[in-house]
Parts: sequence; C-alpha cells; structure tokens
Amino acid sequence: MSSPHRGLLIISQILLHNMEAQNLKEDAKDVFNHASDYAETFYKLNLIRLTKKVSDIASGVVNFVLIFFISLCILLFISFAGAWWLGDVTNNRALGFLLIAGFYLLIVFVLVLMRKKIISPFIRNTFIRKIYEEKDQVIRGS
Repeated sequence: MSSPHRGLLIISQILLHNMEAQNLKEDAKDVFNHASDYAETFYKLNLIRLTKKVSDIASGVVNFVLIFFISLCILLFISFAGAWWLGDVTNNRALGFLLIAGFYLLIVFVLVLMRKKIISPFIRNTFIRKIYEEKDQVIRGS
C-alpha cells in the first residue's frame, strides 16, 4: 500500500474510532438516564405503595375504634338493662348489678384460662395469615 493510502486508512480508522467512542459515550449517557428514570419510578411506586398501606392501616384503626366504641356502648346499655331486670326479678336492684358483674368476672376468668391454648394461637395465626395475604397481593401487583 502506498503511503497516502495508508495515511487515509489510518485517519479513517481514527475517525471511525472517535465516532464509536462518541456513540459509546451517548449510549452510556442513555443507559444512565434510563437507570435514573427507573430509580425515580421505583421510588415513586414504593412511595405510592407505602401511602396505600398507611391509609389502609389508618382507615382500619378508625373503623376499629368506631366499632369498638359503639359495641362498648351497646354492651353497657345491655348490661344496665340486664342488671335492672335482674334487680326487678330478685327485688334487689343491687343484686341485679352484682349478678351482671359476676357474669363479666366469669368471662374474664374463662378468657384468662384460655389465653395460652386458644386465644394467643388464634391471634398469632390471624396475624400471620394477614401478613401472607398482604405479601401475596404485593407479589401479584395488586
């Protein structure tokens, strides 16, 4: 090969190498931009999931407190009515209230006896089941 052709070949190879380097830089910049977009999207998605979880928990707590308070009021009025009725039956209003208190004491005693064998496993299994249901929903993308 002659010297001018060889020089042109070297120059063309240098230009080709520079163009490839430039393309590589642009590709790297594109990959970086896509990675940062992916990271931002991932962050926003997890923020939305966290917000949903927090709002679900908050609404569950509010519902529980409302239901608990209303149920407590109902139980209180039923207890007063039962105590009043038992007082009329026994001709001793104080005895009616004492019988209702004794009934609640009996319920507490039974609950204390059953707490380790029945109540604690039931609560534990319910929580575990709920956690796995939540995990399955996250995996399915719900």
